[in-house]
Amino acid sequence: MTTKQFSARDCLVPILAAVLWWPGLTLAAGAGTDRPDEEQAVRVYREVVPATVFITSSFSSGSGRRATIGSGFLVDDAGTIVTNAHVVHGAHTVTVKMYDGQRVRAEVLGIDTYSDVAVLRLHELKGKVPFLRFGASDSLRIGQRTLVIGNPYGLGFGLSTGIISGLDRLPPGLSLTEARVPLIQTTAPINPGDSGGPLVASDGRVIGITTAMLSGTQNIGFAVPVNIVKDVAAKLKATGQVRRPWVGVGGKFVTEEIRELFVLPLADGLLVEEVYPGSPADDAGIQPGTVDVTVAGEPWMMGGDLIVSMQGQPIRKTEEFVALLGTLKIGDALTVELLRDRLRKRVSMVVGERPHALSIIVPVPDRSSPTLLPRAWHGDATDADSPVASGGGFYGDK
Repeated sequence: MTTKQFSARDCLVPILAAVLWWPGLTLAAGAGTDRPDEEQAVRVYREVVPATVFITSSFSSGSGRRATIGSGFLVDDAGTIVTNAHVVHGAHTVTVKMYDGQRVRAEVLGIDTYSDVAVLRLHELKGKVPFLRFGASDSLRIGQRTLVIGNPYGLGFGLSTGIISGLDRLPPGLSLTEARVPLIQTTAPINPGDSGGPLVASDGRVIGITTAMLSGTQNIGFAVPVNIVKDVAAKLKATGQVRRPWVGVGGKFVTEEIRELFVLPLADGLLVEEVYPGSPADDAGIQPGTVDVTVAGEPWMMGGDLIVSMQGQPIRKTEEFVALLGTLKIGDALTVELLRDRLRKRVSMVVGERPHALSIIVPVPDRSSPTLLPRAWHGDATDADSPVASGGGFYGDK
């Protein structure tokens, strides 16, 4: 048997060959060469940013002027812009800065606070404008690459990237009302000033509108799915409003911890904390909570009815409640089963139309737990184009 002697040189040659070939361990000769994903991000940004706009909303009050900044994007060559409702809601004037530097006053065609979508129209444009095309959100997959294009803190147009990390999300941080739509969750950072900007896929098509980040977390952002955006935007453009069914209750879902602490009946359901005056729920006699308590730092309004089913379908979590609301039409007969004083009771009502006066609220943030932070930037301003105060806040519909 012959034994072959190996030198250090014999061992080093194949190792160097492997290193030079391995794509994650390129040597100086390959330094400075963009990876395919980087090249793609650069290409998409260059395609999308010319149709992205910077929005300043000015508000007048007894204490002076206030401004909110956000983003938006053009959806046709006639100057139609889609953005978030919370960027322009209640504004006295809305000014849009185009990517090419044009500053144009915008007309608000319609606002839907339920979905957090608003549509604007520019009337004094110079020349043709680029616009973005809608994709589809019903075929999105977790892990799919996403790009957020906006104007963070008003510093200038910018890009952040990530992936889709969740679908059909109903984020925590707000007392449950009927003002929630399932959202896209993304790891792409969303900063103040980015609200209303496009969330796009690798092909440059819009798959959502960036709307909020979850405070106290890293890279958990949310966007309104584009299928919802397309439907709402078309209605706002045509009529200025979206007609929605309405029951008129708000509350929270009972957890096992709450049942144990308060010896509640052993049933899952929606604990009614508030009933809106004149709503179908009010007319049906559904009772709201009356005792304000705090459990593990979270406020609860106890003593109200516990809704356990609607139309015979169990209501045990937010997703079930929102899904059922989506099947209702204005004028439908609705049967609700509830628990009151440990006794089961059935009540009937006629589904009403959601009042358009219901607006965005901005409660005081609780920094001790993750909460939903819309990414518009609110602040006092001496110049509507120069917001000077840090922003944040939450949004919700009442």
